Amino acid sequence: MKFKDFKNNSEMLLYFGVKIETSKFINFEQVTPIELSEAMLSDIEFLVANRGNTDMEAYACEFFIAPLLKEAWKRNPQAKLFSHPQIKYEDIVLVPDYVVTARDISGLNYFQKPLLITVEAKNDDYAQGWADVYKQLMVARLLNENNEIPIYAVVSIGKGWEIGKLEGKIIYKHPITLGLDNPNKLLGVLDYIFADCVKTAEKFGMYD
Repeated sequence: MKFKDFKNNSEMLLYFGVKIETSKFINFEQVTPIELSEAMLSDIEFLVANRGNTDMEAYACEFFIAPLLKEAWKRNPQAKLFSHPQIKYEDIVLVPDYVVTARDISGLNYFQKPLLITVEAKNDDYAQGWADVYKQLMVARLLNENNEIPIYAVVSIGKGWEIGKLEGKIIYKHPITLGLDNPNKLLGVLDYIFADCVKTAEKFGMYD
């Protein structure tokens, strides 16, 4: 069955035998916060105060999401962060905002198996953001050619971040929304996720 034939995400997930569960699969209270620099904290405060209404999506991607993902990436250089890459399978082509893979051991930085999908939720609509992510997770799993490889998901509106994970036959969605009101905690969780992506890459021989 091709993706264009699915009437909705429910039909798609049923076809792939995947269901959604709410779960605190990461204990945020046990994640060590990581202090951002005073300069970055000042930037965040300035950018939150001056966000406009006409460029909300690009603004969130460029000024909130990318800088925090970059900080987590710098702490986990065995990962590789891609900005707006195409992921495609048969009849479908999708463009997540950001994707994390294992670093290409050839040094050429070719796109590897997706380990984290990040989407900026258009119009600050988390539900629509997750609808986009579900489809992207299914395509990413097909590209990975191994249903045992877990794939994290992040849906963000810039100021708020929701976390999920496709593992086995379940997409786990964390019930707690992280935010820029506690950026040190947010960066700690992102660092935890990037580090776990590196562990997954090692486990599945992506550096061999």
